[in-house]
Amino acid sequence: MSVSPYSSAALKRSALHFLTGKAASGMLTLVILLLLVRVLTVEEYGIYVILVAGMELVLAITSLGLPWTVARYLPEFRLCASGTMLAHFVWQAMALISLFLVIGILLLLWILPWLLSSMGLAQFTDVARLYLLVMLLEGLGRNIQDNALGPLLQQGWVQISLVVRNLALLLLLGIVVTQGMIHLYQVVLAELAASALGAVLALCGLVRYLHKNCDLSKRDDWQPPAWSEMWSIARYMYFSHLITLIYSPQVFVFFVQRYLGVDAAALFGFLRSLFGQISRYLPATLLFGLIRPKLVASYVNTGDMLELKRNANLVGKLSLFVLMPFLVFAWLAGDELLNFLSGDKFNQTGYYLAFLLLALIPFSQRQILGTVVVISDKSHLSIWGATLSTLVLPLAYWLLEAGMGLWSFIIAIIFSHMIHNAVLIIGLMLSTTYRPDNIGFFKLAAAALVGFILVRQLEIPVNGWLDLLIMAVLASSSFLLTAYFIKPFQMEERSRLNRLLNRKIFAW
Repeated sequence: MSVSPYSSAALKRSALHFLTGKAASGMLTLVILLLLVRVLTVEEYGIYVILVAGMELVLAITSLGLPWTVARYLPEFRLCASGTMLAHFVWQAMALISLFLVIGILLLLWILPWLLSSMGLAQFTDVARLYLLVMLLEGLGRNIQDNALGPLLQQGWVQISLVVRNLALLLLLGIVVTQGMIHLYQVVLAELAASALGAVLALCGLVRYLHKNCDLSKRDDWQPPAWSEMWSIARYMYFSHLITLIYSPQVFVFFVQRYLGVDAAALFGFLRSLFGQISRYLPATLLFGLIRPKLVASYVNTGDMLELKRNANLVGKLSLFVLMPFLVFAWLAGDELLNFLSGDKFNQTGYYLAFLLLALIPFSQRQILGTVVVISDKSHLSIWGATLSTLVLPLAYWLLEAGMGLWSFIIAIIFSHMIHNAVLIIGLMLSTTYRPDNIGFFKLAAAALVGFILVRQLEIPVNGWLDLLIMAVLASSSFLLTAYFIKPFQMEERSRLNRLLNRKIFAW
């Protein structure tokens, strides 16, 4: 009997590749972020933030929801289809996503002069045109990494392509910096070369995997679903995502630039980058590419909502368990941390970071809930969640008119995630047996609050990196100590985590 490609052994092997590569690529990404914010002028860094936000919007809009279709059905094809059928589905999906991306970039190239003129950024037209090539190559690479290699649990190739891409970018930037003053155009050229290298490596990994599995046999009792059926999932998720983009941080970058200026956009973009760095290393996000195929495969085989609920709650609480020490630390020393990381370019802005990180609490659960919604065929709930979350737009405008500045968008981001999650949870509770572990989530929040109060009472001054390190240790220790006593994880959850890690680590 053949071993399932989504067995526990396969998951652990992929997780090892993923975590090893993610640690390396994450460190490289952080170094690149800190290098760029220090060597570019505030204006050029602000423009770079706008370009990156624009790329993320274009990639999201041109996907047409197909990544959700691939994530839902690619594990099923790998389990049930023949090698030829698997390859056909993969290349067809990759071709569709890539085609829509190319069409979107060509349209953007056509309207780019008008768009930049309306934003008062016409002097950056040449850089923006060059960045369209970055957008194309980066999009093709991410398409293969996230939508093909990821669902196939080929994290080794995903991480190799990411690490090589980031290492190449860092080396190229280092060479430019040693030659003298660095400008945005040179940064974009370096990113173009690095993205091309990463995309080629990802493509090599996919071709090799499909060739290796070309002799797979089709399961007799299985028939491939029609594209009309698969597209129904894409349709719901795509329109939901389109609505979500209206009040996304990427769109808020453009609002900040228009109403508060390029310098404010640079600060907001830097805060958003730090937010993204932390969010990517929460278990729900960090392991999403591993967890989602496993959840889909287990549900396809058993149709068991109980197991899905248990896994979703466990991953959600694990994400909060990792997040809470960061929140405690940000509230205790956020101002000094932002000063240190930006090379003193952004001063007296710590509470911006502390409040923005609060949005990570609902954000850490959002992907999990979205996965449960898709797997349980309740994708229409995402439309309702996204639609009702647009209520934050008039809130942001009212706060902006009241002179709240960046606070307008930070508060809007927090409330948008809260509203979206509330709609999904209520809808799932009314239509399925899904129930969130409210007691466990409350205990994690209580542990963070108690930890913050304990360290705050010490009134420790923070000046320099050594004091920041000491404060980080105190914030983590106080949270862990409190969590140890109030036990946010149930006994069965602690046992599962210890078995997964092959170590008796979780006593919480």
